[in-house]
Amino acid sequence: MLQVQFAPLAVCLLPLALVACGDSSGTDDPRTQPPLVRSATVMSAVDVSRAFTGVVVARVQSDLGFRVQGKILERLVDTGQTVKRGQPLMRLDPVDLSLQAQAQQQAVTAARARAKQATADEARYRGLVATGAVSASAYDQIKAAADTAKAELSAAQAQANVAQNATGYAVLLADADGVVMDTLAEPGQVVAPVRRWFAWPEQASARPSCSCQRRYVRRRKRGHGNAVRHGTNSRFRQSCASFPMPRTPSPVPSKRDTCLKGRWRGAPLGSTVTLHIADDKLPGQVMQVPLAAIYDPGKGRGLGDFRSARQSLVAACAGAGIGVMMWRRSR
Repeated sequence: MLQVQFAPLAVCLLPLALVACGDSSGTDDPRTQPPLVRSATVMSAVDVSRAFTGVVVARVQSDLGFRVQGKILERLVDTGQTVKRGQPLMRLDPVDLSLQAQAQQQAVTAARARAKQATADEARYRGLVATGAVSASAYDQIKAAADTAKAELSAAQAQANVAQNATGYAVLLADADGVVMDTLAEPGQVVAPVRRWFAWPEQASARPSCSCQRRYVRRRKRGHGNAVRHGTNSRFRQSCASFPMPRTPSPVPSKRDTCLKGRWRGAPLGSTVTLHIADDKLPGQVMQVPLAAIYDPGKGRGLGDFRSARQSLVAACAGAGIGVMMWRRSR
């Protein structure tokens, strides 16, 4: 009789037991819970400089190439090698150039013979026209032929000089002290004139080039050109893995270029460097707070703006779990 009375009660309690065994992860979702607020002490920022990675490049870079056409016989330097002014870099096959010079020299000999004959004819006809043996028109023709032969001799001599100079262009020489950054031709290749076959920077004008935001590039006063500068607390660091290799920087909005001076003047071209740029106008005005202090509800960039009657506190960029806040006094 008791079993019959407890059966309806068990049936009524069964749905409640099933609800208790359900998934309760939805109530533990932190996104649905109120934001956790913790107190933190605002401190002055230790380092207010910003670091930008760049590459040491040459301020003056020359693209060297042959002035004549020919076949490369040998390449005398490799990429990354330091050479001096006037040192041979590459050599062409000089056989064809020598034959052209010889042909032009023979043309000069022939033109000189024709000019000598025309000069002698003009001298004979000059005496005959004085005695009336020949007409004046005949003498004018002989004199014009003599002048033409002299002009042809001068032209042939100029072409011979060009051919003789071309034999010297078979050897590509360094026009200044520097480092070979790239070679675009190999022995056995036929090259054309007025083409770039060597990337040639001058070591004396090395500078680090890094990409940064445009607001960090400050130009000098009017009358000092377009050179950029940085604060007195800025510093320059060169990485240990430095090697002179050509690198092509990606397109960026703005570039920060500064000349190497002092002990960094001899930094190898192509080495990776880090340029720390400081701002002299912000000592004691930059505060350091936890990154979580910059609250972003998902509708903006997460920049907090706390304003009062006399001063304003603006949250700036953050990194590595630490936010940077600039304390600006309102006017």
